[in-house]
Amino acid sequence: MEAMNTQRIPIADLHCDTLLELRAGADIDRFPEGHIDIGRLKKGGVGLQLFAAFVSAGVPENRSFAEANELLDCLDAACAKYPESLAKARTARDVQTAMASGKTAAVPAIENGRAIECDLSKLEALASRGVRCMTLTHSRHLPWASSSGEEGEGPGGLTPFGKDVVRAMEDFRVIVDVSHVSEKTFWDVASVAKKPFIASHSCAAALCPVPRNLTDEQIRAIARSGGVIGVNFFPGFLDSRYLRKAGSSMETIFREMERIERDFDGDPARRSAEMRRLNAELRSKIGTPDATLDTVCDHVEHIARIGGEDVVAFGSDFDGVTDLPRGISGCESLPAILARLAERGWDESRLRKAASENFLRVFRATE
Repeated sequence: MEAMNTQRIPIADLHCDTLLELRAGADIDRFPEGHIDIGRLKKGGVGLQLFAAFVSAGVPENRSFAEANELLDCLDAACAKYPESLAKARTARDVQTAMASGKTAAVPAIENGRAIECDLSKLEALASRGVRCMTLTHSRHLPWASSSGEEGEGPGGLTPFGKDVVRAMEDFRVIVDVSHVSEKTFWDVASVAKKPFIASHSCAAALCPVPRNLTDEQIRAIARSGGVIGVNFFPGFLDSRYLRKAGSSMETIFREMERIERDFDGDPARRSAEMRRLNAELRSKIGTPDATLDTVCDHVEHIARIGGEDVVAFGSDFDGVTDLPRGISGCESLPAILARLAERGWDESRLRKAASENFLRVFRATE
């Protein structure tokens, strides 16, 4: 039997933090120090990339909205500079047009609802400039939503205002993203959401029991909503040995990242350099990760087994993680995951669903 050519299957990646690197001076045309650049997007067959404007808890609260907009400006600038390779996309039709012309559809997103500064008019403003997805929290509780990254209940899930945020996001065509939220917040979202919601970059708790990952019941709930789960490539969410070797926890790592954000607020280049230093320190403690390309496939297959083949997607977290599994070096490695799944018996129809069709269905359903 002829081997399947996974290189020709278009891929959607639901989360990257590359905008932070662009603001620090990187050029997306060629960025070998990172995980994403134009040449590797083409090599990896990435037809759709969600670019997250990440707002750290270390950014002053009254600067969070401005921070998000500055990062979104970086995406607009990249699309304007390289129109032959990147096309900003708001709709499924935009995505299809970009992919048909060999471009990567660049979809703006927000990571951390802190960006709206408890003001629905700021959410509307972000939506008006093309934001199509928002991760509700990051590593800290918000006044209106609890995070998985901080001890205690915080506001105890979604407050009444938090539920208003979810409703407004759906009205403004912004996909609700539950990666990083607490379990209570998750179930509050599930009770409020009328449209499909997603976990853009999360893994299966059954295989790696950390608070950031999803239980089987949560996987089923996302599937029932018609949403998808983008499997995260961070070894600490794929294999519990990673953090044990680091002698640390995600909470500790997040706190150090927040300190860097606070100390170097206003100096993106220095911030990027300090993050690279932190990453190097972690790698020196851990050595080669135990997680491999096969570990990613294990999570893909578990999520598909629990929630069905329509719930699976990819959410790499490229340029936002300290390390990657063995066998994955950046976005150029995405077809290798499809090839390994094919070796495990996945046919082309299932691969196309996981690669991009599942998320494109959500994209259309939330327009």
